[in-house]
Amino acid sequence: MMLRFIVSLFIYLTPISIAAGSYKASLAQMPIHAESSDEGVFVELVKAIALEWGEEVDIRVYPFIRSMKNVIEDEADFHIPLIKNDLIPEEDLPYLYSTETLLNVNFVLYTTRDIKQDLKKLRVESDRAHIKYFPFPVMPSSNISSSLKMLSLGRIDAYIFADTATDPVLKKLNLTNIRRSLYKTFEVKIILPKSRKGHQTDMALSKAIQSLREKGLLDDILHPLDRAYDNWQPCQRQSLFGIYR
Repeated sequence: MMLRFIVSLFIYLTPISIAAGSYKASLAQMPIHAESSDEGVFVELVKAIALEWGEEVDIRVYPFIRSMKNVIEDEADFHIPLIKNDLIPEEDLPYLYSTETLLNVNFVLYTTRDIKQDLKKLRVESDRAHIKYFPFPVMPSSNISSSLKMLSLGRIDAYIFADTATDPVLKKLNLTNIRRSLYKTFEVKIILPKSRKGHQTDMALSKAIQSLREKGLLDDILHPLDRAYDNWQPCQRQSLFGIYR
C-alpha cells in the first residue's frame, strides 16, 4: 500500500510537457455513443472535458476494436468507452482503467426463445472487443445489425451487448421475434496507455470529470446512456390507446 502511494505521488509530482491540443481521444463508433467525430454522447463529454482543461482535444471515431488498439499501441491518449472486466486482473491487461467510472451500462441477452439450458452450450455472439467478458465461449461480432439478423434467422442462439447501442438498431430493423432480458450491469470506464503519461492523463481526466459532476453537467451529458434497465420487448406494439401485442 505504501509503495503504491509513493509511486502515485512520484507520477503526480513529475511533470510531463504536453502541448496544447496534443491530447488525442479515440472513441468507439456506436449509435448514440459516437456517431462521428462531431456527434454523440461521448463526443459531447470529451468536448466538455476539453473546456475544463482549457485545451483542444483531437477527437477521432473508429470501429470499437481499432479504437482500443489506438490506446494499446500508444497512438491515442484515451479511449471511451470500455466496461470493466472482473474476470481478468487489471495487471494482466494491456491498458489502464480510468479512476473515474462514467456510468453503468446494461448488457442485455437477446434471444428468440426462452433459454433454459446453460449458455455454454449455445452459439452466442458479442462485440469483438468484449468476447473475454463472459464465463462461456462467445463468438466475435463486428456488426450489431448483422448479428441481430442472424439471431432472428436462427443462425445463432443469442447476442449479448449494451442495450444503449443495440436497442436503436433492433428497433430500426423491426425484428419482432427477438426477446430481451438483462444479462449484467457493468461499470463503464475510460482506458489509457499503460505508461507514466497514461497515469497523468488519468489524473487530469479525474479532475475534469469530478468538476463536471459537481456542476451537474456530467449527468446532463450522460443521461441518454446512464439509465435503468427497461424490460420492453420487440414483440410489443404501440397503439393510440396503449401497448398491444
